[in-house]
Amino acid sequence: MTNDVSTLVLLLSSILISLSEGISYVKNYKRTSLMINFTKILVILIEGIIISTILLILTLLSAISTVLVFSLDFVYTISIFLLFSNSSPIKGKEKSINDFKVALSILLLPFITALLLSTDMLIYSHQFQPALGLYNPIWNVISYFVSITGSQWILIILGSFFTPLVIHKILASKSRGNKVRLMLMLLAYWIYSTYLPNFSPVSSIFPYIPYSWFNGFGTFGPLAPSLLIGALGTYAVTAVLSFLFGSRQICSVTCTAPFMLQGTVIGDMKIFNRTTKVGKKMLTSRLSAWYKIITLLTWGMLLIFAVLSLLDQLGYINFYILGNDPTVFYAVLYFNLLWYVQFLLIPFVGNYSCVNMGICTWGSFNQFFGRLGFFKLKVKDPQTCLNCRTVDCAKACPVGITDMRASFLRKGELKSFKCIGAGECVEACPHDNIFIYDVRNWLREKNWRIK
Repeated sequence: MTNDVSTLVLLLSSILISLSEGISYVKNYKRTSLMINFTKILVILIEGIIISTILLILTLLSAISTVLVFSLDFVYTISIFLLFSNSSPIKGKEKSINDFKVALSILLLPFITALLLSTDMLIYSHQFQPALGLYNPIWNVISYFVSITGSQWILIILGSFFTPLVIHKILASKSRGNKVRLMLMLLAYWIYSTYLPNFSPVSSIFPYIPYSWFNGFGTFGPLAPSLLIGALGTYAVTAVLSFLFGSRQICSVTCTAPFMLQGTVIGDMKIFNRTTKVGKKMLTSRLSAWYKIITLLTWGMLLIFAVLSLLDQLGYINFYILGNDPTVFYAVLYFNLLWYVQFLLIPFVGNYSCVNMGICTWGSFNQFFGRLGFFKLKVKDPQTCLNCRTVDCAKACPVGITDMRASFLRKGELKSFKCIGAGECVEACPHDNIFIYDVRNWLREKNWRIK
């Protein structure tokens, strides 16, 4: 068996494990009550960790073979089939995802499995290198960790886990607009973030194309003069798109974060925005003083790093952070480390903390231009909001804009820096009173007036 075939077999096995975990979440979850069959889920997740650990050990011992991989896959598949069958001895116990222990388990365990499987793929394909160099034992662990979370393999393996959750969300969505957005989000993850930069025929020239730097500065390396059109062009294109359509074009479509945060089960963890001590401090559309400070500090740091990176590439200075280009250091440290920390801390800080804490410069850049532009939420009749008893719109918001009804009553609209246009409020409104307004609505209004 050639190395390419072996790699493919190992990858397909990894996809099978993660995909099965995602399907099990959908199969064992009741969205209306936020209850999940925690016993069955736990069995499947522990099984996934055991098999991924065995695969990793076999790789380290250079003992991987098609027969062994297929045998493990067969055992895993049969065990899942028996677990889901009516004759299964394990009936399971339902628990609410409101329980932070349950939520933490169903976030952490599949992530550990994906880490193990991605490490296996990196070692087997001889790509396992410390992304930020070696310095001391603690830093070395971080450096190897971000090399795993920044790899193309974890995009595929984690993506296989989240895909069933997103597809289920698409099927459950009642809003045509939301269905379209979620489908675009799914396609963006697999094509824009995974296939084009890593596996496509244009992967070598992808960094030179405006709109390709999907994490901003540092995405594809130092800010070399030859990459300026791709890097700065990306900021220019996304600024225009956010001005026209809102930051939703990034924060709810093309960024990998919404794909991981908006699917079934994970998306419903927005309950922690309303129940945790930290989450409650980030509610409403108001931007707190600490949010503004963090945003200014992170942007100031990134701009300084970008200038230093460019000057270094031009040969004027020789500036590195622990041997790394400053923009690469910044991008890797946030997107490959801190973002995953935020993700795993959802039960303690709430969902979408990347938006609510002001740490993500890529998000805040597009939110800024979205705030300046056409995008807003509008209501057909403010009186309907006044008579509404449930306020489902505020409860549904994934970033916790709980004061949207007050804005609808005062202005008939909501224009907020924090709004990422996820459309959950549109979907949740029992009166079909909320709609998303952007440049398309503005153009229609202009055409009507001309007529």
